[in-house]
Amino acid sequence: MIDLLRLCRLYYAIPMSSILTLTIWYVAGNDITGQLWPALYATIALALVIAGGYTLNDVRDRRVDRINASHRPIPAGRTHPAIAATWAGGLLLGGLVTASLCRWEYLVGLAGVVAILVFYDLTSKYLGIGKQLIVALLMTSYYPLSFSLVGETASSRVPTLYVFPIWLFLTSFGYETLKDIRDIPGDRTIALQPTWVQRHPKVALAVARAAVTTGAFVLIGPALLGCGWVYAVIIPGAIILALWSTRLPRRTAMIAIYGECVVVGVAALADIMVLGS
Repeated sequence: MIDLLRLCRLYYAIPMSSILTLTIWYVAGNDITGQLWPALYATIALALVIAGGYTLNDVRDRRVDRINASHRPIPAGRTHPAIAATWAGGLLLGGLVTASLCRWEYLVGLAGVVAILVFYDLTSKYLGIGKQLIVALLMTSYYPLSFSLVGETASSRVPTLYVFPIWLFLTSFGYETLKDIRDIPGDRTIALQPTWVQRHPKVALAVARAAVTTGAFVLIGPALLGCGWVYAVIIPGAIILALWSTRLPRRTAMIAIYGECVVVGVAALADIMVLGS
C-alpha cells in the first residue's frame, strides 16, 4: 500500500489541488462560506484525479523510468504494472464520483480534464511540443474549474484570474521543458524519432528560460488588477526566484520554479486574508 501511495505523489497532488481552493476563494470574493462544502468536495476530487494521473503516467513510463527513475515502485519491482493501472483507474473514477457532489458544470469540467490527462499519459512521448503545451493547459484548468463551481460572481479580484493563468501556462511550459531535458537519456530509449527537445536541447533550454522569465513579469499584472498591497509586497520574491532559475543548472532551476509557485500562492492567500475582497 505504501508503494501505491508513492505512485500518487501526494507531495504534489495535495498542494496542487489546494490551489483550486484558493482560486475558488478568489472567485467567491472572500465569501467562501456558502461554497465551503462544494469547495472541499471539488478539491478532494481534483486531488484524486491528479494522483490517478501520476500513477497512470508511471505505468505508461515504466520502461523509461528504468533509466530516469529506477527507484520508483514499478521499475524497482515493488508494484506490478497491472495493479498500479487498476489503482490509477480507481483514483480517476473516485475523483469523478466525488465531483458529482458539486455542480454539474464542475463535474463536466473535471471529466474533460480527466480525458485530456489520460490522453496525455498514454501518448505524451509522441506529441512533440504538444507534450509541454498539454501540461501547461492542464495546469491552467484550475481557473475554469473554479468558475464552473462558483458560477457568476462580482468579486473585485476576478480580473486577476484572467492574468494568473497566463503566468501559470508560461511557467508550467518552461518547467515541463526543463523536466524533459532532464529525462532525455531515458526518453531516447522508446522514441520512434527524436523530439524537438532531444534534437535541440540548447534551444529547448533557451525556450524554457524565456517562458519562465516572461511568466515572472506577468505576475505584476494582478497587483494592478485587483490584488492589494500585501500581494505587491510579497510577489517580488517570486519574480526573483523565477529570474534566478534561469541562471541555475536544470535540476536546481526546477526547484527554484517550484519555490516561485509556492511564493505566488502565499502572496495571493495572504492578500485575501489580510485585505478581504
